[in-house]
Amino acid sequence: MMAAPAAASEGAPERPARGYFDGCFDIMHSGHYNAIRQAKMICDVLVVGVHSDAEIADNKALPVMRQDERYELLKHIKWIDEIVRDVPYSPLISTLEGARADFCIHGDDMPVNAQGICAYDEMKDAGKLRIVKRTEGVSTTDLIGRLLTLARQEHRDGDFDASKAPQKMDADAVMNSAFNSFGASSKACSDASDLVGRLAQKYGMAAEDVKQLRQAMAGAEVGPPAAKMQRTAEDSESMRTRAPVQLLASTRRISEFSSAKQPKEGDRVVYVSGAFDMFHVGHAEFLKEAKEMGTFLCVGIHDDRTVSSTKGACFPVMTLNERVLNVCACKWVDEVVIGAPRDVTEDLIKTWNIQVVAQGSDHQRCENLISGDWDKHSIPKRLGIFREVTSKWPHLCHDTVVGRIIEEREAYLKRNRDRARREDVYYNSKEVSNSPLEAFKEVQLEAV
Repeated sequence: MMAAPAAASEGAPERPARGYFDGCFDIMHSGHYNAIRQAKMICDVLVVGVHSDAEIADNKALPVMRQDERYELLKHIKWIDEIVRDVPYSPLISTLEGARADFCIHGDDMPVNAQGICAYDEMKDAGKLRIVKRTEGVSTTDLIGRLLTLARQEHRDGDFDASKAPQKMDADAVMNSAFNSFGASSKACSDASDLVGRLAQKYGMAAEDVKQLRQAMAGAEVGPPAAKMQRTAEDSESMRTRAPVQLLASTRRISEFSSAKQPKEGDRVVYVSGAFDMFHVGHAEFLKEAKEMGTFLCVGIHDDRTVSSTKGACFPVMTLNERVLNVCACKWVDEVVIGAPRDVTEDLIKTWNIQVVAQGSDHQRCENLISGDWDKHSIPKRLGIFREVTSKWPHLCHDTVVGRIIEEREAYLKRNRDRARREDVYYNSKEVSNSPLEAFKEVQLEAV
């Protein structure tokens, strides 16, 4: 047990150290979870504060995930002991007192509030701030960038040709594609107009999007090449789809997230499988209910190529490594099968001694762009071990999240431009000498 900073009376047991860690926790990813994990490593009791939608909108931009969705998801995450809702963006000493926390914890990428000052200055000045290392290579900014572009074309290995598969794009993206194929001239507009039909068919656009595209092209402003280049550079910056550095997959990171459990004699093993892309509270609630059907929950996660071949080339938004870490952060999960087979086979059932195979139902699903009559649960159904779990968050899926971003597209473009510049500053100024070590059980970080 870690001793709290306050001195205990002689002979009295040490009081557990309480740490406070807050954030928006919008579109959760492995960087969020790793920060929470590190925070837990330097205290006995971790209290997590969550900002409201209004507080985030006042200081950054409207969050993609609504506050109830963000609040409820954190209840399912390992490492978190207590949750405090609607906390201020800039924590105060009174915030710590309300959480009964001894100190505040944050990553080394300090945010700026609406007044343009560091949100953690009061904590720092009071000597109450502990710093943990940012997880490099992943951020909400690049995930929003991926969602803004809508189409992903990174699945080109083997026989699967993503360029020939249906892809979902919005009118702006198709229009940009058309203009990038030609010069910025009147002839280019004419040529691009002729190309609309072929692009619309290739990218699987809805009739309403085609109509919107033609209307946009009819009123398009054609500028000189310099203006076109400037717009292209601005779009590229605001549409950042990956961090400036790569997210490095490692066995150490997986082991830090993993529960490292295996079924014991007498355990009732429950198996679920899927993409678990953009892990959200609907996924977490499903895993909780699946776990309640037995005593050991094993989750199979499909690889990127399998997800693309069944859902379409714009899926998954997150890579296999990112999705594995997200699922491992859920406290109901005992084991994860990485790159699980699409079909639940008899061999898989025998290998893991699976007694229950569960699937979510009654929730909105992304349309299967590459149709097929296969049923991955045909064998569990025949064996009588298949069960369905009714979704408590039926509206949540990839399309829901994309729709929210499209509705506030300009606000998210501006947010991404600002955040991308901050990320560049962080990575460009990084040196070994000024980067904190990641927190482990045996490390007690110093106050700032």
